[in-house]
Amino acid sequence: MIYSVDVLCNWRSRLVECLRSLCLLICCCCGNKVSAAPETRQVEVGVVDEADKKKHNKIKTSKYTLLMFLPKNLSEQFRRVVNFYFLIVTVIAVVIDSPVSPFTSIAPLSFMVFVTAVKQGYEDWLRHKTDNKVNNQIVEIVYKGVIKEVKNSTIAPGTLVRVKRGREVPADLVLLCSAGEKGKCYITTANLDGETNLKTLRVPPPLVGYTPDILPQNMRIEIPNPVADLYTFYGRLEIPGLDSLVLSTDNLMLRGSRVKNTEWAIGCAIYTGEESKLALNSKYTGNKFSSCELAVNGFLLFFILVLLIEMVVSLIAKLVIEHRNPEKDLYLGPGTTFPPHVSDLLQDLFSFLLLYYYIIPMSLYVTIELYKFIGALFIGWDEDFRCEDTGRPAMANTSDLNEELGQVEVLFSDKTGTLTKNLMVFKTCSIKGNVYEERSNQLYNVERFEEPVDVLQTDIKFFFKILALCHSVQVSSEDMKKLSARLSGGGDTQLMNFFRRKKQNKNPNNGVLDNVSWDSALKEAGSKMDYQGSSPDEKALVEAADRVGVTFLGEEGNNLVLKVGENTEMYERLQLIEFTSERKRMSVILRDKDGKIWLFCKGAESSVFPLCKDSALVEEVNRDINAFAVKGLRTLAIAYREISDEEYTRVSESIKHVDGKSAEALQQLTQQYRVLEQQLILVGATGVEDCLQDDVADTLASLRRAGIKTWVLTGDKVETALNVAQSCAHISETDRRMFLVGVESAGALLAHLDECRRIVAEPGYRDLTLVLDGTSMTQLLDAGAAQAFVDISLQCNAVLCCRLSPIQKAKIVRLIKSSPQHPITAAIGDGANDISMIQEAHVGFGIFGREGHQAARSADFAITKFSMIKKFLLVLGHWYYQRLATLIHYFFYKNLVLGNIMFAFQIQTAFSTQSVYDSMYLTLFNLLFTSLPCLILSVTEQRWPADMLLKNPTLYRSITKNKLMTWSNFGVWCLSAVYHSVVIYMFTYLIFVVPVINLDGNTVDLWSYGAALFHLTMVTVSLKLWLQARYHTLVFVASTLLSLFSYLVFNTIYSLVYLQIDGDVLGTYIRLLTSPAFAFLNLVVVIATLVPDYCVRLASDRGGRPRHAPPTRAPPAALSTRL
Repeated sequence: MIYSVDVLCNWRSRLVECLRSLCLLICCCCGNKVSAAPETRQVEVGVVDEADKKKHNKIKTSKYTLLMFLPKNLSEQFRRVVNFYFLIVTVIAVVIDSPVSPFTSIAPLSFMVFVTAVKQGYEDWLRHKTDNKVNNQIVEIVYKGVIKEVKNSTIAPGTLVRVKRGREVPADLVLLCSAGEKGKCYITTANLDGETNLKTLRVPPPLVGYTPDILPQNMRIEIPNPVADLYTFYGRLEIPGLDSLVLSTDNLMLRGSRVKNTEWAIGCAIYTGEESKLALNSKYTGNKFSSCELAVNGFLLFFILVLLIEMVVSLIAKLVIEHRNPEKDLYLGPGTTFPPHVSDLLQDLFSFLLLYYYIIPMSLYVTIELYKFIGALFIGWDEDFRCEDTGRPAMANTSDLNEELGQVEVLFSDKTGTLTKNLMVFKTCSIKGNVYEERSNQLYNVERFEEPVDVLQTDIKFFFKILALCHSVQVSSEDMKKLSARLSGGGDTQLMNFFRRKKQNKNPNNGVLDNVSWDSALKEAGSKMDYQGSSPDEKALVEAADRVGVTFLGEEGNNLVLKVGENTEMYERLQLIEFTSERKRMSVILRDKDGKIWLFCKGAESSVFPLCKDSALVEEVNRDINAFAVKGLRTLAIAYREISDEEYTRVSESIKHVDGKSAEALQQLTQQYRVLEQQLILVGATGVEDCLQDDVADTLASLRRAGIKTWVLTGDKVETALNVAQSCAHISETDRRMFLVGVESAGALLAHLDECRRIVAEPGYRDLTLVLDGTSMTQLLDAGAAQAFVDISLQCNAVLCCRLSPIQKAKIVRLIKSSPQHPITAAIGDGANDISMIQEAHVGFGIFGREGHQAARSADFAITKFSMIKKFLLVLGHWYYQRLATLIHYFFYKNLVLGNIMFAFQIQTAFSTQSVYDSMYLTLFNLLFTSLPCLILSVTEQRWPADMLLKNPTLYRSITKNKLMTWSNFGVWCLSAVYHSVVIYMFTYLIFVVPVINLDGNTVDLWSYGAALFHLTMVTVSLKLWLQARYHTLVFVASTLLSLFSYLVFNTIYSLVYLQIDGDVLGTYIRLLTSPAFAFLNLVVVIATLVPDYCVRLASDRGGRPRHAPPTRAPPAALSTRL
């Protein structure tokens, strides 16, 4: 049979379809996903799905609700191994025939859980307040053409949101309407990428001129699924009756950006809540744990192992002794049968557990929690961290990482707003070979400072006219309103007509204004203009021109207005040739009132000088630029030329036929512009200072001496970042620099890395700097060369990373902290774009920024300026880490002393499972008698005073890498505990060999023996803490005396009241206090235990004193009350 080709094709397609269906069925049965989620989604403009609450704009950072707080918090607390261990011990104490009262386990555990719950509940309440403030913020939406006010949390995809000038964008919006000219909307993205400069967004062309009430109906937006990349967005806008329009980042208003210089803008919400790009770039990386906490876990495991060994050894010894001595005294009860029953073995094993488990300090964690909480309060109370301008204090958003401040090895810092104020200030200029400086809003020749120069001289005036015209700066719309109101008395006048008119012809004389009206308007409205621009350098230059008398008054369409002295001049802007990183310059082509066409150009000297024709002046200005650069100023060269009508017409006609979107078209445009930018006449150069934050250079120098390597991670261009890095001394002029910039292939990257390895391996080069950009960073991760980069970068004194997205910043931090070296990292920034980096680092610092407080709210610690980090790390880091290390070691020490004496008593009594201590002593030992002095010392101790730590940053090196929490230090404390417990027990045993030591002639019973041992333990561990302290504040002294006094009072009352909890303690303590032998025993034990410790302390102090440190010091009174 012969089949046609069509039939065969049809059969084959059916067979393929059947096979596909079979595969789908098999995959579904196996539980596998057969397809990924759709890559795009549809949003209907103005249509909201109220049922889908997950896509609403609600932000939640809190952990608990009121209803679920108790069960969830208890669950979290008992998930901690130590807490669960104590819970099991408490259950065992209740269930079995316990040798001690179950209350000794129940009371401390309950107190510990209660205090921790209160602390965590308070911290979560603060998070609830922050969430509610954000979610309940009032925003405006457009509903059926009417403006309504709703809560921020109710915004959902499809909602039309109106954002007024100065307000933050509450969700990711596609711009659909704007009050700006030609559908423009100006925003700042300081919270996203750290830049406070204006950026221009545009309404899709078909919607320009529409108002909210007449927007087309049934519009639909197709968008990709949310991704974190801030700089990439593609979508489609479908308008009924029109072709679909391509959407890009020029149409996207990101959450966290702020509307500027535009009355209002309306956009359709597309990504809300956790799906916004800001939220995706601010993903929380999980709980952070300090190095001390990890060390404590190791110490606890060791003590648990010791406990298990003691239990097993005691059980075996008990069985052996009873087996060898079957005849027992009747008062000891029935002996163990052999072979023993399992129930008897468990009874004895658990009894030993309840006797020995006190070597593990139950109240350690709750004391640490209290110490951290109080330490966090002290941070907010410290006047050194209070901003002088705003009075705002520093804040600790979490108290879990106080001690980690003393372990930082690598600091990652944002640049804009962190190292710098992002405030450019014009300082100096070179005009025709003469150097001028601005002082008190007047210009002075540096060679003759007697009198200010006349700015209206021909060369100087022309120079500042170029600065006032060659830019993309905007005048604040508020200023334009004021001027128009003053000119008109509130109505439409000459000025408003000029700024509102459409371009009718090319003659700017049509817009000439009356100078008298203009002058009076400026005087009444305030002569200082508020400029806003995409470049802070441009803004600084236009403001400088304004200060010296050449004022840019505004623009409308293609017309620019200047006020030069007493005259008002207007120019028609024919072409704006924007700055690009390849060209490194910008130019503007203008027509003046006489019809002449001018090209004004400014840019990097390397880009402008080759286009100039006067080589002698070029050399002279170049010398001035080099002098400016030595002062750390940002420099630009200024040049111009006059263009004939024929030349401009020829070039402009060529430009009209170029499609300005493709890469080839951009290259054609660059070539055409290059034709005009020839034979320029050099006028001079400018020097602008990017103001650094106060004391940045000194702070970075101190951190370097402390062994902390600083990395600067910024979204700025390489040139800008390098300039700032040099100005703040992050990078030295003498450092050898290695560049991984613009590397777009794996092969080129590997070649660059090999060259960097060779440089690092060269002898004699210790001061190295590595410069990296975002493109190269992407290649590093894709090419699997991350470890090579880590090895190279950690050999450098400084690293500068430029053009990074927020996610790339976080990836770099994660890369370094997870490297084999495992350095402790810190990150600091002031914008929402820094949140991921801040939360990724071991310790995060947020600066209260000029544009928002997102970074400060999301960080572990919030400060007001970068220089505060010096005291945070060098002083607080040193104090908090040493305090916590002492607290931890001391807790293990004192409990080990108590537990060793219990173990020694078991040896003496043939492992009878009888406790030598009364249960009340065991209950209150950690809870009341010893915790308070230790807690007070942990918040007041100062190994070195603050001024010495700041003057000697190298002291910081003595505590990094967790040096105080090593096993060797821990072993020293454990040996001290063993020695002290042996001395206490042996001397007590020797004294009590004589049965009659009381004045009344009564013999010493078990409870007197136990009371004596506990008393000596209390005295020894209290004096040990006193000896350990270097800074005896009044509070610490009072707490120690109060602790001993409370012990004395309790024992006195307890021995006078007949309670008989475990045994008969009536009168025991009173008899001990009246015994001379017991007094002698106290003296001998104190000398035998603490004199060796004191000798070790003296040797340690002498060996550990820093160079130039005084042998003694008087405690500063201020610190004793504040920290």
